[in-house]
Amino acid sequence: MIDGLGSFSMIRIVFFIVSLFTLLVTYSCTNDLGEVKRLTEEVVLPVSSTKNVEMTYSDSARLRAKIKAPLRETYMGEKSEVVFDKGINIEFFDATGKLESKMKANYAVSYTKEDRLEARNNVVVENTSGDKLETEHLIWEQKEDRIHSEVFTKITSPDRVIFGDGFESNQDFSRYRILKVRGVIDLKE
Repeated sequence: MIDGLGSFSMIRIVFFIVSLFTLLVTYSCTNDLGEVKRLTEEVVLPVSSTKNVEMTYSDSARLRAKIKAPLRETYMGEKSEVVFDKGINIEFFDATGKLESKMKANYAVSYTKEDRLEARNNVVVENTSGDKLETEHLIWEQKEDRIHSEVFTKITSPDRVIFGDGFESNQDFSRYRILKVRGVIDLKE
């Protein structure tokens, strides 16, 4: 009789251990979807990285723009792009080589297949007439020789300040218009 109770107790102990093990395995194997995604994401690295960049763009052997940036990173793939994440300065020139306007931003990305550059964060454009544009996002359509935006914009000229949402301009910022004017302050009065 003692042997019968001893084997029954042994079965209970084994059953308890197996149940405990199953319970631990079941609850310790939960998947955090964010963690799984992070582990399976493909890391995209630049194919080239250049510091203290100075580039020139020309059209028909005429200087059109000069670009200076502390860092340029080139990425290839579906979206071939050049990233300037430490800032960018661009000077635009007319057909005779005379400086027409300047642009600077804290971040820019150039989509090479589309001939388009997007500048973000403290974007400032100034022309030689004394007009100054300030916005947080600007798009330069290189083939069309135009710049534009759809976000809040401030344009300061020698005689007034215009606030609005979005603008369109030619590349040299000599002819522009605010899309949705919010207000105008005359400085001459």
